Amino acid sequence: MLVSSRTRMDIDPVAPEFSEILSKALAGEELSVADGERLLRAEGEELWALVRAADEVRRKNVGEIVTYLINRNINHTNICAGSCKFCAFQRSPDDPDAYMLTHEQISAKVREAIEFGATEVCIQGGLRPEFGLKDYIGILKAVRDVSPSIHIHAFSPSEIDKIAMFEGLPVEEIIKKLHNEGLNSVPGTAAEILISRVREIICPKKIPTSRWVEIIKACHSLGVPTTATMMYGHVETLRERAQHLSLIREIQRETQGFTEFVLLPFMFHNTQLWRGGLVSSSPSVQENLRVHAVSRLMLAGFINNIQTSWVKLGPRGAQLMLTAGANDLGGTLFEENISRAAGVNQQLMTPEQLKQLILELGRVPHQRTTTYELLE
Repeated sequence: MLVSSRTRMDIDPVAPEFSEILSKALAGEELSVADGERLLRAEGEELWALVRAADEVRRKNVGEIVTYLINRNINHTNICAGSCKFCAFQRSPDDPDAYMLTHEQISAKVREAIEFGATEVCIQGGLRPEFGLKDYIGILKAVRDVSPSIHIHAFSPSEIDKIAMFEGLPVEEIIKKLHNEGLNSVPGTAAEILISRVREIICPKKIPTSRWVEIIKACHSLGVPTTATMMYGHVETLRERAQHLSLIREIQRETQGFTEFVLLPFMFHNTQLWRGGLVSSSPSVQENLRVHAVSRLMLAGFINNIQTSWVKLGPRGAQLMLTAGANDLGGTLFEENISRAAGVNQQLMTPEQLKQLILELGRVPHQRTTTYELLE
């Protein structure tokens, strides 16, 4: 693909090596970690050239459609044996705010979701020490008792690892058993930044990078698709962000099992990272633009769908990211307790509100399934 004269003109005012990287991206060439790191340093005119390039690649790869999903989040418990310093959601069993949903409560939430028009329920929760495979199967049965067909997007790699360790079984066996009981896909959360140095600081007891990759590849090999995520804006370096993107790209090159890449700016309120003085703010608008744009360019040709989070960024912030390479607004959610614990207030967007954000940009809104099939 040749760079058009208009695009060439757009990137001429920036530094030559920066312009050359954008030209590579616009020509469909794969960007290196060093390329990604350099783009993540963009300021001023470079930033706007980067945003325009990402928007152009988005247009060529996926067109003008912006997708959204009607779904509900169900956080089945906030009791967790973990001690992640970025998390404001975790509670100990004796905490007055601790909770665990009953199967009846889960079923009721599923019924409400179906009445709302949801095609998916996303189910995640804390790591309860005493929870084993039968407990997670019980959650799946609570959903299937209400609906045999709603898509169940559930149980992070950390939860799958926890079940495998509890039962003394290989992760492949756990995934097969969950899949047989109705699990359709797995959220690629627990990734944060897939760099050991970072994980030692923010989540030293969480599954290491190698285990996350092992579980994700096992899901893909068994025909269970997953998302991929990156939680950015805490203690990671720009190079580590680019390395994370490169690793996600390499997994996708091998498995083709990721449906989307979800960008999650770090919400710092009420977290240990904030209380300990390691993080004092969430990413700026400019930083969010850089990360969304570079994700589009580094993952181009591998993961078509780049999702921006209206929960984290707010509706207008997410709308802005749609001009910087993103093409998906995620789900309606209604009830996202993990972000709320970190100070985020808005928990619901209606399909009409999501459509309006998209139409205001002159783009085409379209409801989708979890696996990106477009619905009538």
